[in-house]
Amino acid sequence: MENESAVAVAVPQDFGLAVSRDPKAVIAEAKRAADSLKSILEAKPKDTWVMMNGERYLEYEDWATVAKFYGVTAKVISTLPVEFGGVRGWEARAVAFHAQTGVEISAADSMCLNDEDKWSMRPKYEWKNNKKERVGEVAVPSFQLRSMAQTRACAKVLKNVFSWVVVLAGFKPQVAEEMTGN
Repeated sequence: MENESAVAVAVPQDFGLAVSRDPKAVIAEAKRAADSLKSILEAKPKDTWVMMNGERYLEYEDWATVAKFYGVTAKVISTLPVEFGGVRGWEARAVAFHAQTGVEISAADSMCLNDEDKWSMRPKYEWKNNKKERVGEVAVPSFQLRSMAQTRACAKVLKNVFSWVVVLAGFKPQVAEEMTGN
């Protein structure tokens, strides 16, 4: 009996995965938020809408609006330069947190790389004879890639938390800044 060792027995844990609030009340609140979001978005000029294949996609500011209904905001916690072969850009990490308590409720990472259609080269213009003329192309500056990585990460973290409300409002749950249009 001296050489016997104790054996730990795994006991199932209760993770509290039970309905914590009346689902009908949760959906009623979400429907109010969705209706408010929809009225705000429909009031925006149509030429500012992000449309692809006849579907409308929400931009970061729209995700921030729905988050505000719930007292949630996003913040960037890191940005790092990245390189994969000859492709360069930035990776950002953002968290969503309850503004009143500071409790972190979700996190997301996103990148913006210089091999993307809109983030590789841009037209270069010069003024000639009081007229703006395209004279070539220039690389998108690194600070703009970094900023878009941050925007995408913030939008994505809010999407992770509130896509179900956006769907109730009748919109696609993808983040517009991540769509390529292809």
